[in-house]
Amino acid sequence: MSVRDKRLMACALVFALFLGCISGLSGCGENEKKHFVLRSFSTLGAEEDAAAYSAVIAEYSKSHKHVTINDTSTTKAGSYKMELSLASTYRGANTPDVIYYSSIEDMSGLCDFFVTVDEIRRDYPKFAANISEAAINSVAASDGRRYCIPVRGEWRGIVINAAMFRRSSLKIPEKWDDIIRAAHHFENNKKVSLFANSLDESSSLIEYMVRSLGGMKSIQSAINGNPDDNWDTVLDAIEALDNLNAFPKMPKSSFDSLVSPTELSHTAKKAQPSAVELYNSEKAAILLLDNTVCGEIDTDIDSNYIALPEVGTISENEYEYTTSQSNTYPTHALSGPVYPPITANTLPTDPPTTTTVKHSPDPAESTRPADGDADTGQEEHSSDNGLYVNFDEGFYITKKAYYDKVKREDIIEFVEFFLKEENATRLCCHYQAPSLSTLSDKARDKLTGKSNIFNGVINSVEKADKFVVTTQTQENVFFWEHCSLAVACMSKGILTKKEALGMISDTQRTVSDIYSSRR
Repeated sequence: MSVRDKRLMACALVFALFLGCISGLSGCGENEKKHFVLRSFSTLGAEEDAAAYSAVIAEYSKSHKHVTINDTSTTKAGSYKMELSLASTYRGANTPDVIYYSSIEDMSGLCDFFVTVDEIRRDYPKFAANISEAAINSVAASDGRRYCIPVRGEWRGIVINAAMFRRSSLKIPEKWDDIIRAAHHFENNKKVSLFANSLDESSSLIEYMVRSLGGMKSIQSAINGNPDDNWDTVLDAIEALDNLNAFPKMPKSSFDSLVSPTELSHTAKKAQPSAVELYNSEKAAILLLDNTVCGEIDTDIDSNYIALPEVGTISENEYEYTTSQSNTYPTHALSGPVYPPITANTLPTDPPTTTTVKHSPDPAESTRPADGDADTGQEEHSSDNGLYVNFDEGFYITKKAYYDKVKREDIIEFVEFFLKEENATRLCCHYQAPSLSTLSDKARDKLTGKSNIFNGVINSVEKADKFVVTTQTQENVFFWEHCSLAVACMSKGILTKKEALGMISDTQRTVSDIYSSRR
């Protein structure tokens, strides 16, 4: 090749490199993302929640240098401020782009501010694809549209110490007479109660019992101030169990002074262990459990979830509850006390009476807890494990932000970043159930500590087509506390059953008012 040719090639190469550089600079200019401020609002202001939430935001920011996150977080108690600010600032510069908040059912009048999940999926078909559809459906708004992407759910359930039932030759409760049989049996032992939770902690039990008879209609009847006949039946059943010492004694309260010490019943003379402590020490066989105390359960206990049987009559079968003459039982080195078996011979003296109520819940309103099949026509209490899982909060994207072409892509990525398995599970600080449709073994082990209790919740969420949502929410917390107080006072003899029902009917009535009205 001649010198002239070499020079021509060199010039061509330099020119090509120059054009490439110009082209690259031009491309960089076209693709360079414009800086903007992403305004977010959350109700994750509690200590552990805030730490996890802030850590995820910090990681998102590393890969999105052009986005400045302006976040405002508060606790659930202060969440009303968001509703006020959203309505007042929506057309201004300070309205949030993304919020993490309670389900839209509690946000009447705000639906118009948010874009629906289905509209987002028309533009981004894989948006929130790893989230359980049942979880998304469970937080649909009253207009039937889906605005919220849930990340975690609070849950409640009932667990039994299966080993205690086996050692006692008791059936895992499937019918109400199995509950009565077990209550009789543990009453004979004296040192063990059937339930770990005392009646001043009875709100979950009451809800399970009422819903087993009349479904959500019966619950709502009392919340609306007119409890139906199923409530009367449930208070009869609680009274019968209480007479069998099925519940631990309750602490003293300010209302105990209304009754003379000789008349007062079911009150402890000294401080009692907590429900979890009673369950862990095998001083109680059944525990009403929720995610806040899940981590305190002894993982060595053979704990099984059960669906509380429908309140009903004692079976026609007759029982003999045998006891040792010395009232002490042999102990196995590994399994602990071996309680005497129950044999079907004669009915015990003065058995508690309960009433079977025939009912026909509206199939349209009857759903089943996690792990149940949807649209089977079966009643909600017939679930395999009786878990209530509430996905009552999640992410929303405002229409104003979604329709902003500068922000849209990054805002979608912001929400998707929180939905990644490693980030979504970070927010489950208190054993909340992740809303993911599947969970890897690695994430599951890290999240559960290999606890069979929490694994059962995750399995149920993965399998569920529908969720039964408990009414034990912030919105109804006063009603349920009032309800538990009425039942506790009935147990102690401060109120009659009729007076307790009256107190449940009217949350403005106090124990003192009812008691003093007798005079």
